[in-house]
Amino acid sequence: MAATTTTPQQNTGINITVQNESENYRNIRRNSSKQIVSYTLPEDSDKEYGYKRIPGTTTVFESQIYNRTIPQLSNELITPLPDFTNEVIRQNFVKESKMYYQVGSTLQPIRGDELVEPKDEFSGRYELSPAAPSFRGNAGGTLPAGKKEGGQEIKPGDEFRYGPNTHFGGISWSDEDTVNATDGYITYPGHKEIAWDNTVYGPPLQQYGYRVTKELIESGRNLNIRAVVGFRVKAGSSNVGAYAAIMRRRDTSKGRIVTKGQTHLGSGAPHYPLHQLTYDIPNNQLVENALYQITTNFGTRDDGTFIIGDKCLFEVTAQLPEEPTISWPTPVNETNASQNIVSDEAVETSTR
Repeated sequence: MAATTTTPQQNTGINITVQNESENYRNIRRNSSKQIVSYTLPEDSDKEYGYKRIPGTTTVFESQIYNRTIPQLSNELITPLPDFTNEVIRQNFVKESKMYYQVGSTLQPIRGDELVEPKDEFSGRYELSPAAPSFRGNAGGTLPAGKKEGGQEIKPGDEFRYGPNTHFGGISWSDEDTVNATDGYITYPGHKEIAWDNTVYGPPLQQYGYRVTKELIESGRNLNIRAVVGFRVKAGSSNVGAYAAIMRRRDTSKGRIVTKGQTHLGSGAPHYPLHQLTYDIPNNQLVENALYQITTNFGTRDDGTFIIGDKCLFEVTAQLPEEPTISWPTPVNETNASQNIVSDEAVETSTR
């Protein structure tokens, strides 16, 4: 078998003259198999591109070499595949209805367009209104404002000075005069729980405090407790202590776990301290039936010292384990004085 290479000249329309074969054209290069190799002229070469007549050549292959060199068609595999059988050992199917991907702090189902948000039945927000039993203007709700027998009289014009939503707080001592001055509301010394009466949302409070339930613990959620408490502090020219705290009650024991406050100088009165109290409780530290209250304590029973209800709130957030810890912004004009008090036996300033 043979292959012949020739240069056809008929019917091409090309007239290869002696001039085409001048020395101005580059030489033909071949490889070791006598194949013509194409290459590009350098930019600074004095040679030209064109046509060149070359003698035809014949290459003769031995049949064995040809068959080995030229690809052959075949219906047989040169290397046959091994014979093996697939065997299913175990199948674990994934239910698409239980497949989700995260979008922020929520879960989006793989199938479906609706966001699936875990239902929160444990978070709550609570406020203090004039309907609370601690309100100073209604003598416990039994007498009209300004008609408080033996108690703090809010005289005409004082409503503007003191505000329409002011409340009694705990007092550091107790006697008959203290009981009378608070219309029977303060009957024992020390910290007194704030009587949150307005539930914005969330579970109802018990004894004006947030109760840890079995359902909350089983939900796996953590708790973030936050309270903001505002005071007006003035007792003539006397120095007055004013404090706010988070109180924890368990069975028959109680103790303050966060306390903020200080003694305010009478020379600069009145003072308007604002305290923010926060406390995080991981789920594994929650105790069933524990009660968390927000309490206050003043060192005076003077009319000029009280809780400002419009500056108070109590907020409990039940967080999923994967949610980041809440970092509350500092309220404007917050009084940052704090005490690391874990026992209600801690000494606080009292002024009579």
